Amino acid sequence: MRVRMKLSRITVLAFHEFRRIKYEGEELKPSNGYVLNSAYEMLLPKLNVIDWQAVNKKYIPNVSDNKDVTITKISTTLNMKESISQGIDDLQNLFKRDFDTDRVFKSFVVKLILFAAILDLNGELPLKKG
Repeated sequence: MRVRMKLSRITVLAFHEFRRIKYEGEELKPSNGYVLNSAYEMLLPKLNVIDWQAVNKKYIPNVSDNKDVTITKISTTLNMKESISQGIDDLQNLFKRDFDTDRVFKSFVVKLILFAAILDLNGELPLKKG
């Protein structure tokens, strides 16, 4: 499934960082769609216990502090599995409640998925208490 969206600069940086950590040393550079699929599937068993508000506030090394001005926001088309597109829709609904808002953009959900995946790979993923 192809989904068009605008990704913020920080989300683009998160794609770069996840790709660097997860696929370092591989010859072929995976597409953003493949990276998103991988990040989502890695988090799938934990989706209901992740503290998403804490993920949103967390410092992400090489992302939060990145000063590279050549990296900018982009409009792109992400190829993703149908199940992952549905999972993003489900997270949108969850985030409406968790963040007490009427609207959550898919690009925000993508950003938090990537942030959570990076934090998980670094052993710093915040989970809900209790």
